[in-house]
Amino acid sequence: MEMHFKSGRWSFLLAIISTCLFAFVESKDCPEHTKPAFTFDQLWNLEKGFWDSFIYPANLEQAQGNSSTVFAPDVQGRVDVTRTFDGDELNREYIFGLFADPDHVSIVGTPIGYNITQFNANDNLAFATTVITFNATTFGIVIPVTIETWIEFNADGKIAQYDATFRWFDYLMEFLIEGVATKINATSPDQAVAYVADLLATTICDTHEKHCTGANQQYKDTPTCYDYLTKTVRFGKGHEMGRNTLLCREVHEHMVQYRPEVHCSHIGPSGGGYCVDDMDYPQTVLQRYFNDSWIPFGYGTDQNIWLAN
Repeated sequence: MEMHFKSGRWSFLLAIISTCLFAFVESKDCPEHTKPAFTFDQLWNLEKGFWDSFIYPANLEQAQGNSSTVFAPDVQGRVDVTRTFDGDELNREYIFGLFADPDHVSIVGTPIGYNITQFNANDNLAFATTVITFNATTFGIVIPVTIETWIEFNADGKIAQYDATFRWFDYLMEFLIEGVATKINATSPDQAVAYVADLLATTICDTHEKHCTGANQQYKDTPTCYDYLTKTVRFGKGHEMGRNTLLCREVHEHMVQYRPEVHCSHIGPSGGGYCVDDMDYPQTVLQRYFNDSWIPFGYGTDQNIWLAN
């Protein structure tokens, strides 16, 4: 049975009734519905509200606030190229703070616009494919980045959990490195990688020198920091921003300014539990993390391998 949800035509109640009738025909019990009931229009507006807050300089306001207008206090989040992130404060730092400074060295820079190209929603879940336009000031280009998101909203319309995938991100990294190679007249991709590694390591070590002092210090001095980041730890691939790589530490460097006591270890040699090689491919794919199923109307809880409980 195919259900089409169009603005102003289908109510949430009708969707529930249709689902239950189909379940009856199939000799199944209608699943108990305990999630908030949103219309398609409401979910569309909630989705757009998130992306509106993601665009610079709105993201700067979210990162600097004391509490989020977007995330629930106990929000769960996962991004495929990095890791999982728990709680409002950490997610504000990561989702908003990571892209909130156009003058800071960054892989993709700041988001300046978006276009939702795919969208479907029911229950309190919304799936979207969104093309974000980033001003990658470090590389001197404006570039599109495609992000696929599953978002669950709580009764207050805040994000309770999300699952995000950067489509073609390895391809994006190759494109950026090729652009650097052309810019510096490199004779090999390795030269371009070394150029970018120098830039990222210098920035990370400057941040460490400024913010990671006392009990938060990770490296003996700046030369030790630079040598470790350029000679010991690997540069990393696009999908390794949550592993023991320089690219992972570049991600977390942006957040050090907000809470050094939390994030300094992430840019240090230990990786602080975020920039570490603690999971192989099967463990990553099969990780039990989410509290709620991503299947609407209560389906899938009996076989969903991503559920924590």
